[in-house]
Formats: sequence, structure tokens, C-alpha cells
Amino acid sequence: MKKTLIALTLAALPVASMAEVTLYGNIKGGLEVTKTKGVDNTITNINDWSSKLGFKGEEDLGNGLKAIWQLEQKVSIDSKHKNNKQGWADRDSFIGLDAGTFGKVRAGFLSDAVNDMGDLNLDGSDHGVRKLQNWERTGNRHTAVRYDSANFGGLSFNVLYSPEDNQRYDQLRANGVSDVGGFEGVTGIVNCVPVPGTTDCNKTRNAWLTSVGLNYAIAGFFVKYGYVHQNDSNDIYNHDIHRVMGGYDANNIFVGLGYQYTYGYDGPKVKTSELALSAAYRMGNVVPRISYVHGFKDKGGVAGVSDTVSNSKYDQVVLGADYDLSKRTTVIASLGWLKEGDGRRSTVIGDVTDKKREQAYSFGLGLSHKF
Repeated sequence: MKKTLIALTLAALPVASMAEVTLYGNIKGGLEVTKTKGVDNTITNINDWSSKLGFKGEEDLGNGLKAIWQLEQKVSIDSKHKNNKQGWADRDSFIGLDAGTFGKVRAGFLSDAVNDMGDLNLDGSDHGVRKLQNWERTGNRHTAVRYDSANFGGLSFNVLYSPEDNQRYDQLRANGVSDVGGFEGVTGIVNCVPVPGTTDCNKTRNAWLTSVGLNYAIAGFFVKYGYVHQNDSNDIYNHDIHRVMGGYDANNIFVGLGYQYTYGYDGPKVKTSELALSAAYRMGNVVPRISYVHGFKDKGGVAGVSDTVSNSKYDQVVLGADYDLSKRTTVIASLGWLKEGDGRRSTVIGDVTDKKREQAYSFGLGLSHKF
């Protein structure tokens, strides 16, 4: 149950101007044990499992129009976790207008169409080998403007656009640059492989980004499509992401199948393909679940630059069960297995310089509380 707070206003404002603000969140964490094959040590941790805290509100402006806003933040019950060092509003945060049947427009730090399609990651721990991390690596948030249509008989769509300068800003923020006032002259970018004979990695070069999402749902069945295009000042760094998902989610049953294709995302001109399948069934307070992902061997790349093709395929299985102690509190238990090769830039369990196939196993037992 969400708690509603009455926001305090400045003394100079009339009482009638007070607005309702909703506080919400999810605190998750637990014990996890991870073992990588060929490594002597077993890692045992008490970790945060992607907890969050948010504030949101709206104001009725009349004639079917509402002002809407949200500030959402990663938080952590682990005092040493990196989330404790990040800035405020590092999840979806925005201000905008909701016009009902005419849709809504928002500006802020917003998810692209692919980041909205996380239904196949059923594991509540959302952590490590038990998270579909490779599959979900492509979904991101951007400083952008986004339009979401109303639902027309089960059909809806969304469009997002992030300008060139905002892309550079977000890129520097991802690099941990705290003072971005003069970001145009700051060097260094994330996951950049230079074209032979050039030094493109020595500057922030990302141009505009756009995404489009299409969704259709009827009688429990759903189909989703997400597309993201990152344009670049050098065409060789352009990348595209396509993801399509379909399935059934009703009557205590969830079954979902997804396919993802990327071009240029994991390296210049590198092509990746992945297939994911998840299923869950609610039996009273218990929800057993299973997910499987297969990453096919990467293809393409620029000669002399891309090392992502050799042994790049991977397989992952996540088994688990959730037990609801109440409507808001859930026990999470899960077991994950991941096998992947060298060269995959988004590797979960090892250094991409380690030229061998790696396997890791992880068990987690924790608790989740929503409010």
C-alpha cells in the first residue's frame, strides 16, 4: 500500500496550493553465494538487490489535463554499495503533462523503449548471475523528451528523443565525471574502440538518440517491440537495438519469449542475437519461475578492432521461487548458472581479457518489501 503524504508549502503560499505527494519504493536485499569455475575462492556477500525510493505527484489542471512529476532514486541497504555514491534522481525522473486520451509528454531522465521491456527478468534479486544482465544490457535511460500515447483497444506506442549535447552529458555522467559544466572539452568515453588510425575515443562524440516502442495486449496476451538508434558523428559508431517480445500474462500464468538483435552496440559493426524465455506460475503465495537465455555467436566487426566474435556465445539459466508473506513482503530464493566466452564486452563473471570459457553459479536468499 502506497503512503500518501501532504507536501509542506512555503508560508507565503495559500493553503489551497498544497499538493499530494506519493512516497513509494522497494527495499530488497539478502545473502548470495557465487562460485566461478576454475577460481578457488567462493564469494559470499550480504548485498542490496536494486532497492529504490521515489516521490511522485500530479495536479489536475482542468479540462482533462494534469501536471505530472516523478523523482526516483537508487538506494542501497549495503553501506559500501556503489549506489550510495550516485547522485539524486538516477532512475526515471521527469516533469510533464498528461492529457488523457491525447497521451502524455515528459521531459527528464527517462527510459528508452527497450528499457521498458523488462518482463522476462523474473528474478526479484535482480543481481549478478541471477539477473538476465547480458539480455538487459541494452536498455538505458537518457536525458530526453518522451511521448506516450493513450491505450487504444490494447494498442499503445511511445517515442523518445535525446539531443546530441544531452547524450554527451549522460556519457560523462556514466564515466563518473561529477563536474560537467564544461563537458565539451572533457575526454574519455565508455566502451569506445577507436577506428584504426584515428583517436575518436579522445572526445565525447555521441550524437542524438531516438527510440520507438509499440505495445499490444488483449485477453492476457501481449506483444511488444522496442527500437533504439544511436546516431554518431562518425558513422562507424552508429548502433541499433531491436527487441521483440510476446507471451501470456493472466490467470496466475506468465510465459514470455523474446528476441534481441543489435548492430554496433557491442563494438563497431558487431552484430549480436539473443533469445530469451521465461515462465512462472502462481500457486497461492508461492511463485516458482524459470528463465533461459541463449546468446548466439557475435558476427561482423571492424578488422583489427573487434575482439567480440571469438567464443562470444553464452547460455544462462535462472531457477527460483518467491513466497509472499504479505501483499508487500516477499521471500526471494534463486539459483543462477551462466556460461559465457571471452570477448563479450558486457560480461558478468569475468574480465574480457581472459581468453577462456567461463562458468559461474550463484545462489541468493533474501527479502523484498514494497511500500
